[in-house]
Amino acid sequence: MARATVAEKRLRKALDADEHELKALLREEFAGLAAEQRAELLQRVAKSAVKGNGGSAALSARLHGVREVLRERLPICVVDERQPIGLAVEQILAIDERSFWISGWAREEEAGGRIVVVSPEGHRVDLSKRAFRFERPDVVQFYAGLGRAGDRDQGFTAFFELPASSRLGSGWVVELHTAAGAAVEVQCPPVNTDPQAVRTTILGELGNHAPPRRLAAEHGRHALSRLQERIVGEAEIDSVDTYGEPPELPEVSVIIPLYRRLDFLEHQLLHFSIDPELAEAELVYVLDSVEQREELAARARELFALYRLPFRVVNPTAGSGFAGANRHGVAVASGRKLLLLNSDVIPDRPGWLGEMCRFYDAGERIGALGAKLLYEDDSLQHAGLYFHRLPGTEVWENAHRFKGLHRSFPAAAVAQPVPAVTAACALVDRERYEEVGGLPLHYVQGDYEDSELCLRLAEAGYENWYLPEAELYHLEGQSYVAEARRGLSDYNMWLHSELWGEEIAATMERFDPHAATVAGQGVRR
Repeated sequence: MARATVAEKRLRKALDADEHELKALLREEFAGLAAEQRAELLQRVAKSAVKGNGGSAALSARLHGVREVLRERLPICVVDERQPIGLAVEQILAIDERSFWISGWAREEEAGGRIVVVSPEGHRVDLSKRAFRFERPDVVQFYAGLGRAGDRDQGFTAFFELPASSRLGSGWVVELHTAAGAAVEVQCPPVNTDPQAVRTTILGELGNHAPPRRLAAEHGRHALSRLQERIVGEAEIDSVDTYGEPPELPEVSVIIPLYRRLDFLEHQLLHFSIDPELAEAELVYVLDSVEQREELAARARELFALYRLPFRVVNPTAGSGFAGANRHGVAVASGRKLLLLNSDVIPDRPGWLGEMCRFYDAGERIGALGAKLLYEDDSLQHAGLYFHRLPGTEVWENAHRFKGLHRSFPAAAVAQPVPAVTAACALVDRERYEEVGGLPLHYVQGDYEDSELCLRLAEAGYENWYLPEAELYHLEGQSYVAEARRGLSDYNMWLHSELWGEEIAATMERFDPHAATVAGQGVRR
């Protein structure tokens, strides 16, 4: 142990020396060690050196050079339908500098082998027990001539973590050590570091293994949650454009994310401009499709000149999804209350915001207050949210009370407590919003954040309410292609159930979604 410690210190010191001195030390002192000793030394040095120096790309490159001298090279795997051993890595994705996602396949004659991934710096991670394994019919077909001895779950995918950062896009190696004692290796393709592309790819893999419960629980959740943190964390507020003179001390700040459909801005401002209450509110738009910044600025100038209603536009450095956009808006807002509003929500008539504020102030412990939302044909889209589970399934879905019935349906005309409301239009006290952490960031792009917010508020002792007197039209989901949202919606639904399943079950034991609260039992006017 003492010898290894001395060797580690000498090698770490040599990393700061010139290249010739480093190579000489490697050849003279360490190249003759046994393979296991070299591998252990390399891992210890890589971990301590990267932690001590912040994980720079230059240090990763020097460690990669050390790895190439010290590591035990294995025979390169040649994929051949006549050879019983096969290994391929199809992709490696960077979640952040320390966590990664890998996919590929491995074929061997006997079970019990090991798959080991080696980072460019020399970190070794055994994937054998942690990888998600699945059948690969294409691999089975390719090796059909060898019989069925290797017909196991050849495919593998895994989320894994390194003990320290890795900043190189190439140089990854994967080894296959068979139960019979054979060993081969392959070079990995370049690492994909684009967080949006990485997220899409992982969601696609989860969708290919429906139901995705085990893959999502053991791998997808960790990867996607970290990706969401990275995406939101890398998106900062670049600038705030102000049109007109917003009120200095507004009671309400209206937070409205904008994504692609910039024409919604004009529709909202037209209706807002004829409502005196909106002139007293602070309007904060947040552009989540940042590539449209110049287009939005030109349109915003024209619309302010036309409607003379003050508003702000928050310009982030990158898109961060619904929860991230709302977080930027809240950071800029100054109102005592927050109204979370979708850009595709259009008021039916003036006075709706005042109705919501008066009702909210009259209550003692209201959490989130939702309005009646309508489709264009005057059918109900939202009269409060509840949760339901289809027979034979394990996940809870968000459901809208009385959806599709006419807006005049009597039960939808009753104000009452509900399990949750949609953030398409939700009023909440700012202190209460911040007390429970606001909209959570771990859902992908925009789904189920609002129901978790309401569940958090209920857990904190507040009560969520539906108010029918405030009526607005919701053009629902026109900023996204429905097919593109299916995979992320399935994942978000699973995650929501995984996190809140017990609380949801208890809530639905007490709530009848098909009934209205009767007079004298909670109805407020």
